[in-house]
Order: sequence, then structure tokens, then C-alpha cells
Amino acid sequence: MQRIALLHTNFCSYEKVIVERLKSDQIGLIYLNSPNDLNSLSEPMKRDLALAIQELDQDINIKVLILLSKLDKLFCAGANIKDISNISLESQLKGDIFQNIFQVLESIRKPLIVGINGVALGGGLELALNGDIIVATEECKLGLPELKLGFIPGLGGTQRLTKLIGKTNAMKYILTSDNISAQEAYQRGIVNSVVKKELLREECINIAKRISEKSLYTLIAAKAAIKNAEEMPISQANKVERQIFNSLLNTKAAKEGVKAFVEKRKPNFKNI
Repeated sequence: MQRIALLHTNFCSYEKVIVERLKSDQIGLIYLNSPNDLNSLSEPMKRDLALAIQELDQDINIKVLILLSKLDKLFCAGANIKDISNISLESQLKGDIFQNIFQVLESIRKPLIVGINGVALGGGLELALNGDIIVATEECKLGLPELKLGFIPGLGGTQRLTKLIGKTNAMKYILTSDNISAQEAYQRGIVNSVVKKELLREECINIAKRISEKSLYTLIAAKAAIKNAEEMPISQANKVERQIFNSLLNTKAAKEGVKAFVEKRKPNFKNI
């Protein structure tokens, strides 16, 4: 496994998102914060979100990312319809309306927890589906209604939803444009858990704390290996898993973990 380059990054400020660091727990939070357009995936939102994700993903002092919304009853309204209606023919032919943010989401190396409060439709749900762990509030409303507008999901919705719930269930929700309730989403395996609205941030942080107790490089390695299960034939994925496993055996994290087990204490992976 290749050595992973992580940096001590400079902190940035953004127009459409807010970044918060819980330094003692090595957790980075990103809040969508564009009330005037309901957190839609406008060009400025896509730009700021991509940059904020890259900032935290490259920060050696951050182990886990959390994505939330600052709006009370809404996570993300999806694509900015005005942007789509005004898209140039050149951009249509290139197919790059979501290219940058899609590539950034695909390339996140650290664990990403997404907390969905309220509405997450179209691109909003597709954004959330990039989470490794997804927590939803009881009143959340999910859906991929793009067919009502004459096109299809364009940020991975047809692929990710199908992998999560199977072809026939994905067909039903996408072709009918039916909304998905929080309980339906939990029962179908779209979200990991459902909580009261006022507990969403706390629940996401509690999960992130348990994750951040682990070694950063081991977390990155584990996420990469799990993703291979979706992207490779099992024989190839198993081979890569063994390669990753072997590459970690002589790391500081492995030595600390084994030593802590023998000494019957909790391992300290704070800076490894």
C-alpha cells in the first residue's frame, strides 16, 4: 500500500459552507449553509464544498469528516434548477456539470459521516449517499425526483441507490419519483440509524469519536479495502486486502495495538 500524503493545512473561510474542527477528538465538521437557495448545489456551493472536503481530507490532524446542514428542516434541495436550465451546449457535451464535486466525493480517503435533517431530494440525496455512515432525523424526506424534470439523477443516484437497495426497489423509487420516509430508508438500509432532530449532531459526533480512536492510516486503509468490495471482483479485492493487511503489520499503529492488547490496556492511536 502506498504511503498516504497528509498535510498540515491552512484554515480557509467559505461563502456557502462552515467548517468546524473538534481538535481534541480529531473530527472535522462541514455545514451546508446557504439558506437563500435551500443549500442547493449551485456553482458556489459545489466549489466551497469541494474545497472544504479537500481541506479536511488532507489535514493530518483530522481523522473523521461529518457533513451536516445549518438549516433547520432541510439538508440539501439538490441541483440548482436555474443552473441546469442555463447550462451551455458545450458543458452539456462535456458532461461536466457535476464533474468536480463528484470526483472530490469519490476520492475522500477518510471516513465520512452524513447527518440528514429534513429534506434531501435529487442531488441532495445523491450527496448524502456518498457518506460511509448516514444518520437521518425522524422527519427526513428523501427522494430522487429528477424524472419529473425530464432527466435522470446525475450525481451517482442510479448507481448508489441500486447498490444499496437492489434493482427493483431502486426502479420503484426512481421511476415513480416517490419520496422515501426515514423509517423506509432505515428498513431498506439507505441510512444506518434514525434519531430525533435535536440529537442529530450529537449522534454523528458520538459515532465519529469511536472511529477517531483508531489510527488514521488504518482507517484510510480499511475504507479503501471496503470500497474495493463494490468495485472489484471478490478474488481481486481479497488479494488487495491481503496486500493492505501485510503493509500495516510493521506500522506504529500495529505495534501499539498489539502491545496494548498484551498489556490489557486501551491503545493510544492519537498521532499514528
